[in-house]
Amino acid sequence: MRKFERSVSYSVKRGAIIFMKKKRWIKLVSMLVVLVVLVAGYVALSLQPADEEESDSDESFTVTKVDKDTINKIVYTQGKKNEKIELDLKKKTWYSPTDKDCLVNEYTVSAMLSALSEIKSTRKIESKDIDRELFGLDNPSKVVTFTTEDGKETTYTLGVLNEAVNKYYFQVSGDENVYLIDSTMYNACDYDLLGLAKVEEYPSLGNQDIYEFILKKGNKTLYFEDKADAAHKKNETEIPDCEWLKGTSKTNGKAMNKDSASDLVQAVIGLTNTECVTYKKTAKDLKKYGFTNPTLTLTVNYTEQKTSDTDDDKKTTSEIKDCSFKVYFGNTDKDSGEYYVYMDGSDAIYTMNVSNVETLLKAFK
Repeated sequence: MRKFERSVSYSVKRGAIIFMKKKRWIKLVSMLVVLVVLVAGYVALSLQPADEEESDSDESFTVTKVDKDTINKIVYTQGKKNEKIELDLKKKTWYSPTDKDCLVNEYTVSAMLSALSEIKSTRKIESKDIDRELFGLDNPSKVVTFTTEDGKETTYTLGVLNEAVNKYYFQVSGDENVYLIDSTMYNACDYDLLGLAKVEEYPSLGNQDIYEFILKKGNKTLYFEDKADAAHKKNETEIPDCEWLKGTSKTNGKAMNKDSASDLVQAVIGLTNTECVTYKKTAKDLKKYGFTNPTLTLTVNYTEQKTSDTDDDKKTTSEIKDCSFKVYFGNTDKDSGEYYVYMDGSDAIYTMNVSNVETLLKAFK
């Protein structure tokens, strides 16, 4: 009986010891898990640059501001090779002093001026906390210098893009601090000289402005004529609806389906150049882009209605003037599929959206 009691007592004690050991082991594992979580959190935080502390507010503040209408010169670096791009304002027109053949796109420069005129930031980094190498300021992604009418020169320096917050490190001359700004300024000044070239526009036409257009593809030619001649009847009380004829010559035209005619006219009206390929084409360019044997040639004859005031009785007179333009369509770009085009009399070659060109080509089917 005593042996049995001793045996039971030993088993109870042994079970208690095992239980205590297991309890301590579970507690130890739990502490290790907590420790791992804390260490992981510390590492994650330590990997964040010191300047990326969360702000209590996303409100932006102005770093620098200038009247954009007073800026008359812009110089900036572009691309991996830091190509120097210069723009000067003369007689209210922007041009490139390094290549005066390039007609500068005024819309692009206007957006550039707006971006430069006011820089806003959501975070300021004090000069004592600046790491120029880490922020990319010793090897900038872009440097922009502009001059105002009073002769004052200001330089903006953009460091690297902080991908964690999607903002660039920015510094302005005369200020030792660094700021985080969005990509507006970078994008506005991200053009080489070709990207700055003006994209020519076609005449702005309405449905009843065109009285004839001609399509030529290889050795085939199609003539389209408005029988009602609405374009020359703009002074009449009621301008007639267009009645389009289609033929292989000017004398054998036949009435077209209204929808088919409307599609073609809309394609002509909707012609739009997208990007400039070269602003001073050469014979080599014409061959390279497929203009030796054009895919398509379009000639458009239309009218412009011009009004003027007479000196005698201050009455307004209206004059209808015949005008025309001719467009050549070359090969298609291998990447975008867009057509290379140029307008007769222009030195520039552009790319053009596919849809309108394909509509014109369908006329031959």
